[in-house]
Amino acid sequence: MNTHAIAKTLNARKLAKPIAVAMTAFFIVSMMSALSLATVQAAPTTSALHTKGSYILDSNGNSVYLRGMGLAGFAPNMILWGNGSGDNWGNQWNPDTAIMDQTFAAMKDQWHINMIRVFIYPSWYYRDNIVPAQEDPTNYGSYTTPISVKSYLRTLATEADKYGIYVNIVPYMMTPSASSFGADKYATSSFGWQGMPMMGWDEPATRFLSDAGYANNEQGFWKMFWTDMANNLKDYPNVIFDAWNEPNVGSDVDMIPAGYMTYLQTMYNAIRSTGATNLIMMQWHMGWFPNGYGNNLSWVKQISDAIPNSSNIVYTTHLYYYAPTDLTSYWATDYTGLKAQLQTGIDSMGITAPLVINEEGSCLQYSSNRARDVTWWTNLLAAQRDLNIGAGAYYWLSDSGLGPVYAGESMLSSGYSPNDMGQAYINAYKPTSVQIEKPTSTATPTPATPATPAPTPVATPEPTVAPTPAPTQTPTATPEPTTTPTQTPEPTNTTTPTTEPTTPAAPEPTSEQTIDVVDGFFYRNLLFFFWPRFQSWFAIMV
Repeated sequence: MNTHAIAKTLNARKLAKPIAVAMTAFFIVSMMSALSLATVQAAPTTSALHTKGSYILDSNGNSVYLRGMGLAGFAPNMILWGNGSGDNWGNQWNPDTAIMDQTFAAMKDQWHINMIRVFIYPSWYYRDNIVPAQEDPTNYGSYTTPISVKSYLRTLATEADKYGIYVNIVPYMMTPSASSFGADKYATSSFGWQGMPMMGWDEPATRFLSDAGYANNEQGFWKMFWTDMANNLKDYPNVIFDAWNEPNVGSDVDMIPAGYMTYLQTMYNAIRSTGATNLIMMQWHMGWFPNGYGNNLSWVKQISDAIPNSSNIVYTTHLYYYAPTDLTSYWATDYTGLKAQLQTGIDSMGITAPLVINEEGSCLQYSSNRARDVTWWTNLLAAQRDLNIGAGAYYWLSDSGLGPVYAGESMLSSGYSPNDMGQAYINAYKPTSVQIEKPTSTATPTPATPATPAPTPVATPEPTVAPTPAPTQTPTATPEPTTTPTQTPEPTNTTTPTTEPTTPAAPEPTSEQTIDVVDGFFYRNLLFFFWPRFQSWFAIMV
């Protein structure tokens, strides 16, 4: 076809108005398409993290300082509430994403928080679909719709990602506490002392492993557990896996025993075998405080030696002023003194690696001088920031709500408003970031070859203390109501984490808008077509 000849025959006068109409229509359609895509294809706001030396870096090589907040509860039974409301027992078992969004918006905009810490029960994760009425029929008998733990975690990660928030997921206890979920088949009365991975369990946890088919193969259970967890969440760059909350046996100076080290190796290799490069946090002992009898962070090097060629491991410990045990005599309260004390902890690690305190604060109900606690907290946070030690305040609870049940370990006064400890946490924020390396592609890590750990015998220390506080009413980090809570709307179905976007259907055109084109072709960036209504050929740029 001689396109040049056809182009010369086009009627310029007839072409002007139709071209304007056509170009306007194309512009409107294009804008509608762009807006539609912008609505359903929002890009993640978090970046995949990796480590280099003592730094945590994003994909552009910029340092990321983690400022966390601990959430009360065990997924999917988290205690979250909406803006204008407050924390109470009726806030439980609510997978509503609107509540998550309101919470995360306040955390991001008001609190400058970029990480939340979430407890899980491995038995619940394994069972997946948890029915509130079967766990706590007295208070939640009408909540008969199952909630998928795996789906809930994906939803939580999806919503948190919108606000640049990382999700630190940590198992604590194998099965639920009887004081909170007494109807659970595997409820334990041992609370946090139920046992530890590869170190022995109480009867309910042992029975659970047997019923799950791992009676004589606990290591196999953990390989399955962490492989499934990683496959479920590896596509979420804001997820951080945490090995275990406050693992501790023996004294505060005992090094990591062979059984628990095998668990850490199994966890690491299982996660990395899936191709997941997410950060992995590891801890030994319940916490740390300045002392003269050998309680230090030398266990860090023990883990590093036992998992050679590892990648993206972050080490963590917990700091408390009252835990609720009185630890005030060990701590300085001024900035200079606290910074020096923290430096001794860093020096005892034996390697250069990121350190994040993902649980810290004070049980203020045990304090005799709240103002002193706040001073300690203020200066501690400043020292941590200047030493590049990440922070994690506990809890996202209020003084007027459930804070007193958690021994006063709260950061809020009411609603989303900070109390004095919370305000100090907000004030400690420094919006700084340093580019440590030029962005490069990160190779998928390979599982490390386990090395046989050699526990080091040490002298018997002074009496130890327990950093993690227990609620005053029940010995559980996530106490449940003793009276009927204020009911919230019952969840109607299992939470779907990420709804697939759908493009809105185009409206049907009316007869006046119909363009009865019967023939046409492209030439370079022009569309030529014949319009019978005008008995002419037209051209528009495309």
